[in-house]
Order: sequence, then C-alpha cells, then structure tokens
Amino acid sequence: MRERLERRRDARLEITTRAGDAELLAANAAQTGHDRVIAVGGDGTVQEVANGLTGAARSTVSLGIVPIGSGNDLARSMGLPRDPAAAWTIAMGAGTRVIDLLLATDSDGYSRWFGSAGGIGFDAQVASAMARRNGWQRGQAGYLLTTLVELRRFVNRPVELTVDGTTASRQVLFIALANGEYYGGGMRIAPGASLDDGQLDLCVVGDVSRITALRQLANLYRGTHVAHPKVDMLRGRSVSIDGDRATLVHLDGEPFGHLPLRVDLHPARLLVAAPLR
Repeated sequence: MRERLERRRDARLEITTRAGDAELLAANAAQTGHDRVIAVGGDGTVQEVANGLTGAARSTVSLGIVPIGSGNDLARSMGLPRDPAAAWTIAMGAGTRVIDLLLATDSDGYSRWFGSAGGIGFDAQVASAMARRNGWQRGQAGYLLTTLVELRRFVNRPVELTVDGTTASRQVLFIALANGEYYGGGMRIAPGASLDDGQLDLCVVGDVSRITALRQLANLYRGTHVAHPKVDMLRGRSVSIDGDRATLVHLDGEPFGHLPLRVDLHPARLLVAAPLR
C-alpha cells in the first residue's frame, strides 16, 4: 500500500488509531482539495469515510474501497474484488458509479449515513456482541459462533413497522434494512437489491423459533430464506420502527443504540470508485 501511494505525489497516507478518525480524516481531505478518499478496511471504516464525505462541503469527492475487513458487504454488493491488489487498482482508477445512501435517525434526533445494511433485533444483538469481541470471535467463524451464542439468549420482539406511511404490528426475530444484497459478512439478505435503484429493501423475519432460525442460517447465505412463510420482503423509501427500548439497532454491523429508529433512503448520494463498464 505504501509503495503504491509513494508513486503518487498527489496522495497521502493516513493511519487511524480510534473510532471516528476515518470520518474526520475524510472530511478534512475533502475540504483540502482531494478528489478521492480510499477506505482501507471493513464496512465500519467505509461507513466512517462515507459520513465524512457526505458531511463535507465538496460533495463531488469520491470514495474508494479496499475491502480488508471482516464483513466487506458494501464492496461485495458492488462486485469489487477481494484481492487487495485488484481492489487498489479500481480504488485509484477512473471508473465510478453513484450509489444511494441510507440515513438513520434515533429518538434524540442523531443521524448517521450508512451504505450497506442495518437492522434491529437479533442481528443487532449479534453486532453488539461482536463489538465487544475477543480473540475467538474474529473472522467469519467467530461471527457464526457469536450468532449461535446470542440465539440462545434472544427473545423475539413486538414492533410497530411503518413503511412509506403504512403501519403494521409484528412479532419479529429481526428486521434488516438493506441498500445492497449483502450483510453480516456475506449473507445474501436481499436478493436482487440494487445500490442505485432508489429503493430500500427490507427483510422482515417474523416470529420464528430458535430451531427454525438455526435451520435457516445457511439459507441466508444462499438468499433462499425469502421462500420461508414467515419471511417478508418489502421495499420503500422511508421506514420507521418502534418497540421495546431494549431492542438494539446496528448500521453496517456497528451498534447504533436502540429503538425507535427512522431510516430514509437518499438516492444518488455518494460517488464510489468502481470497475469501468
């Protein structure tokens, strides 16, 4: 990575040391004349950079992605290569595409942009546990083990779900709010979802048992969970979810407090480096 940047006199390398650094560095880069900020990391790093760029005065700055994190779901939804060298070539290249972004707002009015997927309920509880992870929880195997541990503890929650003004009461294991197809480190949560179609895709997993949830786990990676009678796939532009305050929320795998939650889709909001078409 250093060698690639050393050949470019117009580029500089910044190293993050704590949460929030990438967002501040991205905003500063946009304000000081850079035309692209490359996020080297996972979905959490990408989310920070996207927030820094979206909040900056220069809205034409593009995002590059070199996916070396544990999830990499936005990169996967974009069809970016997992090989770092190949990803670097695209991240520093001329090809771009404009994608939608999602804006989440909590009960205190605090808002945050995210690009891949968020969720409430069981998946957010897993995300919270992963945020406190130790050695055995790292990588995809660690994610699966954490999922199994948290499944034993979780109790399905009643929620009020409003999609584009239509409200329904539901008992759910979780609700995923997806911009692209993937979340959770490769689960194909919303088959057919597009990052630039102006629609938010929801996967509502209803009142299923622990055994059913366990049996459906492999189907989440294949995208065939959508055929289950207690799974509903919905689409919209604005979503609100209310319920028990103990029901947790995550955005791109990063904890985002608890219910209530509002998520709004903003079309064509972010310019991202992509393969030339």
